[in-house]
Amino acid sequence: MSDRSPAEKSLPQLERGTDLSRIVAFTDGVFAIAITLLVLQIDVPADASSASDLLDKLADQSPDFTAFWISFIVIDSFWISNHRFMRTVREYDRGLMFLTLPYLGFMVLIPFTSQLMGEYSGDFNVVVLFYVLNMAAMAGMAFFIDSHVLRRGLAKPEYEWDVELTRKSSLFTTLVFIATAPLVFVFGPWTPLLWLGLKWDPFQRRRDRAYGLPAIGSITGARRSKSERAGGDRSLADGDRGEAVDDSPPSE
Repeated sequence: MSDRSPAEKSLPQLERGTDLSRIVAFTDGVFAIAITLLVLQIDVPADASSASDLLDKLADQSPDFTAFWISFIVIDSFWISNHRFMRTVREYDRGLMFLTLPYLGFMVLIPFTSQLMGEYSGDFNVVVLFYVLNMAAMAGMAFFIDSHVLRRGLAKPEYEWDVELTRKSSLFTTLVFIATAPLVFVFGPWTPLLWLGLKWDPFQRRRDRAYGLPAIGSITGARRSKSERAGGDRSLADGDRGEAVDDSPPSE
């Protein structure tokens, strides 16, 4: 028989719960700060003597503007992915909290590596390598978070297939970033253009098809009927309330 009191036995439950609001709020706040910091790498031109001089000074900052938009799109994509992912999670534990911290740490590092790329990418390809490795580290942490949620049973049962596809997508994204790392010495600051290949992520495409979303890269895409969309919306709503719904992906 255990000598632990009822209060002591309940202590582990403090490390696990269903209130995800603080984790989501903290994560969203850090994302918002990181996006805001991106614009600080762009200086307002000083001492412009004419409109043409101002345009010339702005043109001189074109690498900074390019780095800003690349990083803005990257952070925005990670935020959308995280937002979708958190809707499939029903509870947290200590491991999820600890894994989230380095994930956010690599994310707030993006403004720094982005500024390095904007300032020195034309002179040193190694700064582009730093940026690529930053992306790979963040995607890798997303993979570990996805794996932890599945392993510890933190996902909503009806969305475990979604988390599994998200996990594979995170691994695919990490490998793409790692694969492009050596190419920075060939393509230099143009290396991020290679990431357009992520549009054809097979796991994300399968997930989108399961939800009836248009195919990535297609202008028209396959559309669901109004009744099908309504049914899908009701299923998602039921899932958010914790009800069991049949939301498994279609067989291929």
